[in-house]
Amino acid sequence: MQRFSFLLAVLTVAATASAQFTITVPNGTASTEGSTSNAFPWGRGGTGLRHVSIYDSSNFTAQGVTYPIIISQLRYRPNTSTSSLASSYPSACTVQLSTCPIDQSGVVAGLPLSTYVGANVTTCFSGPMSWPAAAATVGPCPWLITVPFSTNFVYDPNVGDLTIDTDIPIQAFTGTSLQLDVHATGVLASRAYISTGYPSGTPAITQNHGVVCEITYVPAAGLYPAFTATPRTGPIGQLVQFTDQTYTSDPGGITSWAWDVDGIPGTDYTTQNCSHTYTTEGNKTVTLTVTSAMFGTQSVTRTNYIVIDAVHASFTSTVLVGTVVAFTDTSTGSPTSWAWDFQNDGIVDDTTQNPAFVYPAPGQYTCRLTVTDAFSNDTTTQNFGIGIIPVPGFGSTFSSTVATRGYWFQSPTRFSVITASVPDETLNGTQNVAIYRLAAAPPVFSATATGGLEFYASNQPSGTPIPCAVSFDVGEFVGVLGACGTTTMLNSYATPVGPYASSVLGQPTTLTRMGTQFNINTAGPNNPYWQEPAAAISRVVLGVTACAAIPYGVSSPSGLGPAAPRMRATALPFIGQTAVHSVTQNDALVLQLMVGGFGRLGIFVPPFGTINVGSLDLIEVMNGGAPVGPGTTTWSFAIPALPALVGQSINWQNAHLVIPTGEWAMSNGVEWWIGN
Repeated sequence: MQRFSFLLAVLTVAATASAQFTITVPNGTASTEGSTSNAFPWGRGGTGLRHVSIYDSSNFTAQGVTYPIIISQLRYRPNTSTSSLASSYPSACTVQLSTCPIDQSGVVAGLPLSTYVGANVTTCFSGPMSWPAAAATVGPCPWLITVPFSTNFVYDPNVGDLTIDTDIPIQAFTGTSLQLDVHATGVLASRAYISTGYPSGTPAITQNHGVVCEITYVPAAGLYPAFTATPRTGPIGQLVQFTDQTYTSDPGGITSWAWDVDGIPGTDYTTQNCSHTYTTEGNKTVTLTVTSAMFGTQSVTRTNYIVIDAVHASFTSTVLVGTVVAFTDTSTGSPTSWAWDFQNDGIVDDTTQNPAFVYPAPGQYTCRLTVTDAFSNDTTTQNFGIGIIPVPGFGSTFSSTVATRGYWFQSPTRFSVITASVPDETLNGTQNVAIYRLAAAPPVFSATATGGLEFYASNQPSGTPIPCAVSFDVGEFVGVLGACGTTTMLNSYATPVGPYASSVLGQPTTLTRMGTQFNINTAGPNNPYWQEPAAAISRVVLGVTACAAIPYGVSSPSGLGPAAPRMRATALPFIGQTAVHSVTQNDALVLQLMVGGFGRLGIFVPPFGTINVGSLDLIEVMNGGAPVGPGTTTWSFAIPALPALVGQSINWQNAHLVIPTGEWAMSNGVEWWIGN
């Protein structure tokens, strides 16, 4: 029986060596159409392109490829319902594969393409490229573009992510600029590329982007030591678990293991898996040596693989007065020095732990912090806005006669929106914006929700921010839709795709795409909306201030049938300026009273309704005591120019006496925080 098992294992290895296998990345796309499309890399045409795709190793291990493989070919397919003419690149194109030195999640703007090319880079293909004509079919389409390797590449998913580097020089291309199948929904893959300005320039990047690619491979014959460790960083006294992930085609398996886990010459453990407690700080090099009867002894060394008491940079920022921002270091690992680059321009501006900085003007900024101790350093960046909510850079314009996009977020702090504008890359000249107070996070498409509209403006000149006054409290959900144009919505799509780390008055939040299948110019803003977490937001720039006039509490109708009155601030309470309340009421003939005081309340008091103000310190008859009918009226209050008032709160409620019947109606409450 043992001889039969051994013979079967040998035959299996021999069969594996001659048979070829395929795997499709990103994972899950072998028989499923990707979520989007893109011309890169092979549909670029002859204008020149350097395109680097990085696929997370989990795309392989999740499909059972947990061992080294020899890759011999790549194939790409058109996007669904896309046809192609016979196409040709007559000049040499180059495809190189390597193990990416960093994780695909670390693909960020500003890094050169060489960042993603590993030390084992191999030129696998170099020469002209062509593919035949293909009719449009419903996806997933048949594989069309084949890249056969002249030199194979050995890839071990236990070591790192896979880099596919495609370089297509400027040349006379013939055929179709083809849209290829791409998956960009929850994908562990990224790309970096230079198209404009090829062959030199600053790479553009897209996270959560994987060109669908079929990889032909065979398992590698031999002995390939590999291991993982959890966790790889920690304080002194950290226990680290090491797990052997060695692959061998030897039917007899591995006969011995030798671990050196601290970089000091000598064997520390001889079991297949081991754990070790580190008692000294520093970067630790780990070596695993394995032996098999067929292939002898092989070793793998990972330099500085374990970092004990490593520093991890992090910080918070708070906008104080004007353009003054206070920064608070929240780094872990006991750093001993700090280097702050407040404008991310390569110049260290401050070396104290918790500095403040005066920015030259309101706008969007990036701050970089580097922290260091005796053994390690770490850097992090944070986007924040002074007077605005930061949005990512422009990527493309999405045009639609029946759709408008934007974003939603949960407010991390109390604030007011005072302007809104849509970047007008198409120079259309007209912008439209809608702002919502959402009851909760929008449902994921294709489910929808409605309601909560707070502000709407259409057909406004795009060169000037639209004034508004909408205030939100901590934890409230904010929705924004906006686009340029009239009959066609010109949405300013951002790059990269997916949620974007932003901030409100220095407090972090996340912007996630929100959308509606309606043109908000022609169909108005009161329509169903939804969210798409993995998609790019549409850029709307909101001007914000710490000053706020926040609605709260319930309103009470008169009981005669019309809806209860609604009150909101339409000019915010800044010192030295005039604050304005707008009150919309629906009864036929009413006397309006404005009530002010301190503290919130929420008590139902017959026959008036719900009292929302904690104390009655001011009562004023509105409109000179003249009765009014249904509609919107305003009431103003001059804020004295006293700096001591900044940050003080006052609560307001509107009371309506229906003259013919003596019925009362009460609005919601509005709380002011006076600003400078």
